[in-house]
Amino acid sequence: MTPTMRSARLVGIRQMRIDGVPVPRPGPDEILVRIEACGVCATDSRKYEIGVNDGHYPFNPGHEWLGTVAEVGSAVDSFHQGDRVYGDTYGGYADYATIPVTPEAWSRGPMPIPTDLDVRRAIFIEPLADCIHAVRDQARLRPGQRLVVIAAGVMGIKIIADAHALGCDVLVVEPLVARREMACRFGASAAVTQDGWADAARDWAGPGGIDAVILTIGNPDLVMPCVRALRPGGRLVLFAGFGNRAETVVDLNDIHYREIEIIGSEWIGTPPNQRRHRYDEALALLSDAALPFEDLVTSTCDFATLERALVARQSFMGFKTMFQPESAP
Repeated sequence: MTPTMRSARLVGIRQMRIDGVPVPRPGPDEILVRIEACGVCATDSRKYEIGVNDGHYPFNPGHEWLGTVAEVGSAVDSFHQGDRVYGDTYGGYADYATIPVTPEAWSRGPMPIPTDLDVRRAIFIEPLADCIHAVRDQARLRPGQRLVVIAAGVMGIKIIADAHALGCDVLVVEPLVARREMACRFGASAAVTQDGWADAARDWAGPGGIDAVILTIGNPDLVMPCVRALRPGGRLVLFAGFGNRAETVVDLNDIHYREIEIIGSEWIGTPPNQRRHRYDEALALLSDAALPFEDLVTSTCDFATLERALVARQSFMGFKTMFQPESAP
């Protein structure tokens, strides 16, 4: 008999099913990994809420996973059974996943990780690499510059952590007290609520002005306020996807005469803009014991409670939920 495993798969909008499917066999250049954990991502929640646009149903959206190599393909000599690895391909909400050992257009390929790295830190490798990409490649920040981060969710916190590590001064705009406090633990020098935030941010920045704003929530109504908060020549990074609210009105004269840059920042692996070395930088930052990344994991789920976690993700309560196949309901 062919061994089977559990796989959590979207089968329609707001519909998830736990299926019993055959355990995949690795191809010649693939490895089979037994899943230890997978981060529950805002992208997964958005696919649950509004549909899948980069795949076909049934669809397993988990893409921040890690585990132990269970089997290697016939042509693989760079990984061995028992190795601990991180993977960034879809399929992480399952007992097992396969991944090619050679980087492909949409994947870095499996990344060896230390066996003693806390799982609550390890799940952040790919999303933290995305945040480093936003700070260093898209915002093009330099030490001493001033950054405003809009919203201190789990991605905003990681953006703050890297900008602080780079030597930037960071202000965060966040309505929730607990999130403002967490932002300061990760390096924000100031935290304000959303009321009158632009004036407060300009006062904080002083005569030099705000060099960059990173918008981490998909609210198009915030785009022009962010543009107007910037100094001449400043950069607005649109870090969040806007889902089904993808249009807004912008003042082109403001952008033109003050030479404002607006740039997107998505997944680090997006062709042709891959910068895969950011994964290694993310692992190094996650190894910094001074930064409490494990505290960002505020809940866990398993197969029985994963769909509930995807729904709860929309409430913006807590920070990160971690899926674990073997955890108790």
